[in-house]
Amino acid sequence: MNHESLPIDNPAYAEASLGLKDEILGSEHAQTIVMLHGWGRSLESLRGLGELLAVNFKVVLLDLPGFGGSPLHPGASNDGGGWDTLDYAKCVKAYLDRTGIEHAILLGHSFGGRISIRLSSRYPERFSSLILIGSHGLQLKRSLRFKLRSYVIRNIGRLTKWLDGATGTRLYERMFIPRYGSVDYKNAGALRKTLVKTVTENLSKEVQAITLRTLLLWGEQDEQTPLELARQFHRLIPKSELHVFPNAGHEPFMDVGAHLMCRYIERFLAEEDPTK
Repeated sequence: MNHESLPIDNPAYAEASLGLKDEILGSEHAQTIVMLHGWGRSLESLRGLGELLAVNFKVVLLDLPGFGGSPLHPGASNDGGGWDTLDYAKCVKAYLDRTGIEHAILLGHSFGGRISIRLSSRYPERFSSLILIGSHGLQLKRSLRFKLRSYVIRNIGRLTKWLDGATGTRLYERMFIPRYGSVDYKNAGALRKTLVKTVTENLSKEVQAITLRTLLLWGEQDEQTPLELARQFHRLIPKSELHVFPNAGHEPFMDVGAHLMCRYIERFLAEEDPTK
């Protein structure tokens, strides 16, 4: 499917947006922050931070399609090809259009960061600022050993799938996945094809197209999206600032960390863009 050829108002995205579970915090008349959660999470993971920000902002928390209380997207069927983050972005865009959110601050964590990159690079007129927390979307430098191991594992996967098709065995499910599948892959269920699509995306062109003021918040101990990624984002996004939090991991906004995140976000949003 050629995603670029699909109009933004394609019925699949509009229909999927109708089923999105959302929660609105704060004043209806305040500036809006739209918050997108990470893979395998839901709006609940960002609730603590959202409640703190809701003192001064209208906060929109969303369960992305297939997570939390939102139903699976159309591409998650057994014969579907899976959605990529551009599909997710178009679904969120359809939600914003339907709910009348014409201009907002966009915050994305991890997988939600990928979607936020897609949205902010394509529709900058719809957003005033971008906040990325432990986001992915760029390529890490990998060692030769890592590349060789990945190559071998991919080919073992292809072989087990071929044998399953030729002999009727279930080697892929019974042997390959338990041994080589990541925790996210094992738990993905109907979203496995979506996961495979999204984790291999290289969004470097989209990242370089971001013109919004961008705040990068990263845990120094983040193993899922290492600090190297944060530094790449900082180099590629002209109007960006990076803050690294010692002793914090992939979800630096959890528990008491939410108060620290809130302070940095509010300070960032209160500053005027020096380039204007």
